[in-house]
Order: sequence, then C-alpha cells, then structure tokens
Amino acid sequence: MRTRHPRDTALPSSTAPPSFDPHVAAPDADHVAEALRRVIGNLVREVRSAANTPSSAQAETLGLLDRLGPSSISAMAAQRHVKHQSMRLVVAQLELQQQVSRAPDPLDARKQLIQLTDQGRDTLQRSRQQRSDWLARQLKEKASAAQLHTLDEAVRILEQLITTNQSDESR
Repeated sequence: MRTRHPRDTALPSSTAPPSFDPHVAAPDADHVAEALRRVIGNLVREVRSAANTPSSAQAETLGLLDRLGPSSISAMAAQRHVKHQSMRLVVAQLELQQQVSRAPDPLDARKQLIQLTDQGRDTLQRSRQQRSDWLARQLKEKASAAQLHTLDEAVRILEQLITTNQSDESR
C-alpha cells in the first residue's frame, strides 16, 4: 500500500479549486485578467527576491539580448520602452562587466550591435537557474499533486495566450 505524502492530501475547501460545472457561468474575464496580472507580478518579484536575483535593467537587458540576439541600442530601448540614453548607460555598465560586447552591424557598418558575451550568457543562465530552483523547492514543499497538475495545465493556457498574441502581432 502506498503511503500518502502530506502534499497529496486535499486542500481545505476554502483553497481547493472549484470543480468545473458547465451550468455555472464562467468567471468574469476582466476580473480573472486583473487577478492573474497581480499574482504573476507578485510571484515574479518574490522569486527574484527569494532567489537573490533582483530585477534590474541590466538583467532585463541580458534577457532581451538572449531572446532577440544581437541588437542595436535603439532597438533594445524601443523593445524595453525606455529612452535611448537610459539603454546606452545600461549597455555601458554591462560592457564594463564584460557581460556584453559590440560588433559591427553586417547590414550597416556605421552601426554597432550589442551581443551577449559567454560571461553574460553564463550570468543569465545562473540567475535563471537560481529562480527555477527556488520555485521548484516551493512547489515541492507547498503544492499537492493535484495542484501541480492544475499549474501544469495553467502553464499550457498561458503559453496559448502568448502564442496567440505573437501570431496576432506578426499579421
């Protein structure tokens, strides 16, 4: 006989997710959207703080370069919705730390592209791993098997929202 782990037990009714009933009206999308925005923001801040990887312009810029590849300061500033001067200062700090380097733009030799260095990529990877490790520990300690299944499904729904948004933007 299998021994039940404390996480496998049902949640108190006040925290248990409601079961789906097709005869009950769906929650208001505006309410769900606001609650989701708030909780995701709080979760991101908590993960960064607890994993000792605070949010910063430098970390966000490293992440942006990792996602987009080499980019101009202007393109990064536009992507992050900051002023060119602010982005230039962030890039200068990252250059001093040898996290990024400059290279000529192959399409326009007058321009330079900023790219991650191996050190910058390693820094970014370590930071991401610290956050993932902290979050995994919290899930193992505090979430039941049923909750992990629910979160796994929620991740798929969030990915679906993002995929739909990205394909809408490319039209």
